[in-house]
Amino acid sequence: MERGLSAALATGSNDKYIESSSIMREPACSVTSDQYQLIIPRTPTLTGLALRLSVAVSEQPLVFSLYNRFVLPRQVPQFFQVSCCFIYWAPLMRITGSKTNGRMQILKSEAFPEEPRYVACFPPAAVDSESALFTQLLRRANGVPDVWSDLAYENAMRSLQANERVEAALKSLGHAGTTTCSTASNARPTILDYHHAYMQEWLTPSEVADRTIKFIESCNNKYQWLSAWSDDNIRQQAAAATARYAGGRPLSVFDGVPFVVKDSIDALPYETSFGTRFMGQRRPCTFDAPAVAALKSLGAILLGKAAMNEFGVMAHGFNTQGGTTRNPHNPNKMSGGSSAGAAAAVAAGVCPIAIGTDGGGSIRIPSGLCGVVGLKPTLGRLADDHAAHAGYTSIIVSGPIANSVADATLLYAVMANVNYPAAATANGIAHADAASVKGSNRGKAEAPVAAGTLAAACPRPLGLPAELLPLQQSNNVTQDWVLDGLKPLQGLIVGMDKRWASDCAPSVLEVVKATVTRLQELGAAAVDIALPELELIQVGHLVTFAKEMADEADKAGWLNDWNERYQLNMDTRLFYCNAATFTDEEYEQAQRMRTRGLVHFRRAFEQCDVIITPATPTTAADIPAGVHTTGVYDLKSTVETIRFSQAANFLGLPALVLPGGRERGMGMPVGVQFIGRPWAESTLLRAAAALEQQMFEDGMPRPVPSIVINPIQCEKGVHPMARALTQKLWAKKSSRKEYI
Repeated sequence: MERGLSAALATGSNDKYIESSSIMREPACSVTSDQYQLIIPRTPTLTGLALRLSVAVSEQPLVFSLYNRFVLPRQVPQFFQVSCCFIYWAPLMRITGSKTNGRMQILKSEAFPEEPRYVACFPPAAVDSESALFTQLLRRANGVPDVWSDLAYENAMRSLQANERVEAALKSLGHAGTTTCSTASNARPTILDYHHAYMQEWLTPSEVADRTIKFIESCNNKYQWLSAWSDDNIRQQAAAATARYAGGRPLSVFDGVPFVVKDSIDALPYETSFGTRFMGQRRPCTFDAPAVAALKSLGAILLGKAAMNEFGVMAHGFNTQGGTTRNPHNPNKMSGGSSAGAAAAVAAGVCPIAIGTDGGGSIRIPSGLCGVVGLKPTLGRLADDHAAHAGYTSIIVSGPIANSVADATLLYAVMANVNYPAAATANGIAHADAASVKGSNRGKAEAPVAAGTLAAACPRPLGLPAELLPLQQSNNVTQDWVLDGLKPLQGLIVGMDKRWASDCAPSVLEVVKATVTRLQELGAAAVDIALPELELIQVGHLVTFAKEMADEADKAGWLNDWNERYQLNMDTRLFYCNAATFTDEEYEQAQRMRTRGLVHFRRAFEQCDVIITPATPTTAADIPAGVHTTGVYDLKSTVETIRFSQAANFLGLPALVLPGGRERGMGMPVGVQFIGRPWAESTLLRAAAALEQQMFEDGMPRPVPSIVINPIQCEKGVHPMARALTQKLWAKKSSRKEYI
């Protein structure tokens, strides 16, 4: 590597920020491997008086000014850094280990020849041609038949009508009447289970609503899954659905199906409070978000707003003032966040689907910890991506949380290809131009794409799997959806960076390895891949997320409004104190890191179709003491929890999490994650559906928690076809190999 300012100028990089002692890294295209060295912050867990004092000191402008001027620019010994400012995000994000010069500050001490990329937006035409190229590359070298293609296994449609998209999704599912994994009557029902129960007149949406309301009333104060709900509103929606079924005119398979929405997404008649006490009044909700409006148009019943931690800035689901969401598998365990209530409600059977948001794993982390399916789509795939957040962000997207892969597919179809109404855009709910983004001095080398124009910049028809799972040809209806030795993933290549994927608890790694084995039995090939410079993705994502959140809070006016700021939880206040220290130059460095990360992942996707990792390094942790009073600030735990989820957000890639098994002994769910190429949601859904079905046939149905409701359970029980199928499969359990 070359050193110094002259090297930076020679490569054409931005010399305004590069110091004379900076190290110029090689171009990303020349880096094929490196030493795995993710940052592990060595910080104490703050709670009680220590957290209060830390916040009090952090919010003093003089302290921050002295710290930024005299401590951060110097490579001082670690003990001095920690003793001076052991509470700060900033210094801990900026340093990483190096054998050559001790502790090195990446943001100030390294230079990158790449141009910054402010939004990971992928033109569909280029991706389509690349997909065709990827299909031909390295297949023959690995001895794998050249039969897999994201496009070949995808049906594309462009429709603004939600019912048309749902019909296309139903064709993709390839069946009618039962779900892929119908289980015992005490299990969580799926969308089609609800619809079938209503069509068979086993019970009505009003009866389901009454049962659900009773369950919420008995549980919600303990477990904090919903932050706002109205029994009168639920019953009104259910009565309308009941009348439609009675008249033989249901609007869709979603008619009468309950759902919840994360509290960062607009859904009338509720406020959008982002988990806080004041945002609902500061930013009144006047429109339904596109996905919410689409679901309502299909007859789905909105139960209410799902709980979240304030502004979604942490990954644990704790909220001192709003209530800490508890995991239905074990109420003493955390649910994960920030879409905490949404994932927990689905896991508990309150509803089969929920809408969440994901900026660093906020859909996938709680889905993995609670044992449900969570999909983070490609950046720009959904109109909701940026319109339902507290300002602009280049990494947060909306997505489905669901009981099964089939349910996730149906909800994904509803959410795609919809737009905000013109009036909402005019009122600033969605950004209308890039100038609003450049106002924070972010765009220098490249103008960012504004939230409201992202979908227009990346036009893409809805892509659904041409066939989610193959149907076994048989006249016996109970054979439908039974793989029974079929290899639906023949030709798919699954890649794993063993250094990265192995950086987890042994019990989690055991499940990931078992998942790879199952995928191979389904016809997929497994290859080793290398993803260099993962620490740059880690640092770049954290800087980008923190800087964008702080800038938007400052733009909104509440960041420096002490009356409102004092209403926040202590951990949220500490986060914003430290997020505000990042400079525009450091933000630009982070965007160069994004450019490098895209190079490395594109190279990886030349060797494989899907990258597999754990969803989280561990299963759900215990809820710490003190979380209900002053809160908890645990930077080390947060950084570790998002270890596997950051890359998809920072690079705009689609990723899906589903249950891969349970932890031995404790029995908590273990999630596995699939990361795909841009726009390759169909590939992720198809691979996940095959894995889910194979696990069911191996005697491992979806994990059902100890705290659960089946709102459609009745004397008639499960559909006879589902019961016969379940009995047949469980009879074969003893002859099948169990991996975990």
